[in-house]
Amino acid sequence: MEKLPWEEIIRDHAASFSSIRNVFLHVLNAYRYWFQYAIYNNLKDYKGIDTATFNTVDAIRKHEAEVDSMVTSLIDSLREEDLLKVRVIQDGSVTYNVTMEAVLMHMIEEELQHRGEINCMFWQQGIDPPIVEYGEWVGEWANL
Repeated sequence: MEKLPWEEIIRDHAASFSSIRNVFLHVLNAYRYWFQYAIYNNLKDYKGIDTATFNTVDAIRKHEAEVDSMVTSLIDSLREEDLLKVRVIQDGSVTYNVTMEAVLMHMIEEELQHRGEINCMFWQQGIDPPIVEYGEWVGEWANL
C-alpha cells in the first residue's frame, strides 16, 4: 500500500468492500471477530471497526501489527487437541458448533480470497502486488 497515493487506497474499485483499505481492514476485522470474540462465545461484546477512521497507511499498519500480535499469541497457545474441540458460538439468535480447526480453515480461505482481491486491485493500477507466493514471503526461494 505504501507505493500508492492515498486516493487510490480508498478509491472504490467495485470490490467486495469497495477499496483496498476496506478489504484489507475487513480481513483484520474477521480475525478479531473469530479469534478475540467468537471462539470465546463473547460476540455480545464485539464491535466491528469503522474503516473510515483509518486515514493513513501508518494507522492501518499499526492496527495490522496489533491484530497480528493477537493472532500469533492465539496460534502459539494452541495444542493439537484444541483443534478438534467443539466450540459453541452464539451469534444473535443463531448458534454455531464449530471446531478450532474449522475456524482456522475459514480464516485461511478468508485471507486467500481477499488477498487475491487486493492483488487484483494492485494489478488494475499497473503495480505488482507485494506478495504473490508463500515461498517468496518466507524467503525460501531467495537462493534458488
